[in-house]
Amino acid sequence: MRRLGTVQQKTPCVFMTEVQDAPSGKHEAQPFRVVATEHLNSSSLDSDIYTAIATEKLDGTCCYVSTYKGQHYLWARLDRKPNKQAEKKFRKFQSSHKSGTGFTWNLQEDFKAVPDNWVPAQKVQHIDGDPVPDEYGHIPGGSNGYGYGIW
Repeated sequence: MRRLGTVQQKTPCVFMTEVQDAPSGKHEAQPFRVVATEHLNSSSLDSDIYTAIATEKLDGTCCYVSTYKGQHYLWARLDRKPNKQAEKKFRKFQSSHKSGTGFTWNLQEDFKAVPDNWVPAQKVQHIDGDPVPDEYGHIPGGSNGYGYGIW
């Protein structure tokens, strides 16, 4: 058996995709669906797709398609996490209180920077317009940048 390539050698999506104006089969509130076409993606050809071995996706990368500023976007999961100093402060609080309940976060100072196009996940609670971290100190969300732009 041929040896599998490393993560850096993964090929891009083999087929081009398109957005269809038809209800999604997976998400009831989503009035569109994204499907593969019969056309090969030129970047997959540049990646020598003819010698690639197809494998199951096992890395667990989460993706989500939604409308943003009037366009359909593919979002990659990107949780907003505390910086090291805030993480230490949170862990110390957790160990002394046996939970993270009651800890007060400073959203402007305690969290790592995220891209300008980052948005919190839809069900994240907000207080005074700011997203609230979950019990682990993360704010689930995503980014449509770095190659995940408009389709």
